[in-house]
Amino acid sequence: MLTQGVFALLTITGSAWVIAGQVNIAVTSNFDFTAEELKREFESQTEHTVILNPGPSNQHFNRIVEGASFDIFLSDDVNRAEVLERTTNIPAGSRFTYAMGRLVLWSVNSRSLGPRVLQEKDFMLLAVTDPRLSPYGRAAEEFLQALNLWEDLQEQLVIGKNIGETYHFAISGDVDMALIPFSQIIYGDFMQAGSYWPIPENFYAPIVQQGVLLTANPAAIEFLQFMLGPSGKQIISSNGFHVP
Repeated sequence: MLTQGVFALLTITGSAWVIAGQVNIAVTSNFDFTAEELKREFESQTEHTVILNPGPSNQHFNRIVEGASFDIFLSDDVNRAEVLERTTNIPAGSRFTYAMGRLVLWSVNSRSLGPRVLQEKDFMLLAVTDPRLSPYGRAAEEFLQALNLWEDLQEQLVIGKNIGETYHFAISGDVDMALIPFSQIIYGDFMQAGSYWPIPENFYAPIVQQGVLLTANPAAIEFLQFMLGPSGKQIISSNGFHVP
């Protein structure tokens, strides 16, 4: 969902860059590398400065509810953005979709990956993110349930509190494989070492990542104008996401 309210704010600001300002963004962990690339390109085109605060969406959400000051919140789900739009004093129509996530089965080691390795239990441990806290965890659960494996693999599952922890389990070798966002292993032209298998997207509900404009800061509005425009979408797409 990309509300007309965001576009109205962008239209009011206009296409000309405003006086140099600062944009303070709370960004979910699986989008931090993408946000860094967006920041570099945006700052190269304007006099604005972008401050990125990466971390788990649930932690950012709690901080915002408690009064933390950010101009933009880029969440990894829809629910948190909806709650903030409904319960906080933010510009009307400030919620927008900026990316759709993709799930992969990844191992830091080079090995054959696919449904068979799961069905034959050809591994010791598999990391997934807590389905109660992350849409990627819910997608992992939905995928394993579709294969009738969620219950069977309980003793081999390692549950990460957030996406970053799940990725750490895999890259450190603590687990054999992980079900993680594609964006965790692809950064533009760079692909993380190891092997991966894209999970067919019909196995899980769409992972819609939404953001919220929390202030009327003109520099923040211009950042969204860039991020949601053609150049920003190309950067987002190159980092493993679908774009709206």
